[in-house]
Amino acid sequence: MSLNGNILVPNKIDKKNHLPIFNNTPSFRVFFAVLLIILAVLGRTIFHLGENIEFVTAASLLAGSFLGLFWSITVPLVSMAISDLIIGNTLIFLFTWSAYLIIGILGFIFLRSSKGIVSQTIKATFTGVLASFVFFLWTNFGVWLLDSFGMYSDGLSGLIESYIFGLPFLKMNLLGNLFLVPLSFILFHLFLIFYPSIFKSASKTERSYIKKGSY
Repeated sequence: MSLNGNILVPNKIDKKNHLPIFNNTPSFRVFFAVLLIILAVLGRTIFHLGENIEFVTAASLLAGSFLGLFWSITVPLVSMAISDLIIGNTLIFLFTWSAYLIIGILGFIFLRSSKGIVSQTIKATFTGVLASFVFFLWTNFGVWLLDSFGMYSDGLSGLIESYIFGLPFLKMNLLGNLFLVPLSFILFHLFLIFYPSIFKSASKTERSYIKKGSY
């Protein structure tokens, strides 16, 4: 760990799994995953800000970035399952759930080896933009494929029409991710900086890393 003034700043990555060493603490990973799930559920229910403005994307990317592959899948799926039980859903859940699963995996692939508050936040923001297009393309394909109300014709013209009608939702999702994704990553890094006591539950081996300044 390096010192920046009087603030402890994590600055190295575990070489084995490319995750920050503190994330090897199971209790922290569970705590952080549960916190992300709660925030994601609240963002889709009580604190719903608008159509397709949600915290599930940010939560999925944070999980993929800091918690590993298992939680990058579990956090979005559990978040969607709980919130859908509250607000309801249709067969389109097959596409919305799987879209967020893909987004969580994207976070794991693109963000897990990133370090530094600035570089990781920038990468996360671009990944959030990519996530918006993944969600848009996949879920609108699902709307056209299922089309239980007969809104769209069969064939390519109907699929294109579903994408055209989905553009306003893409716009809102992009705006939400451009705000919530960088904000969530900045707040998480600041939390680690100003509350270094989060390391107190680290294992004996992890504490030795910290004392030796090797992270």
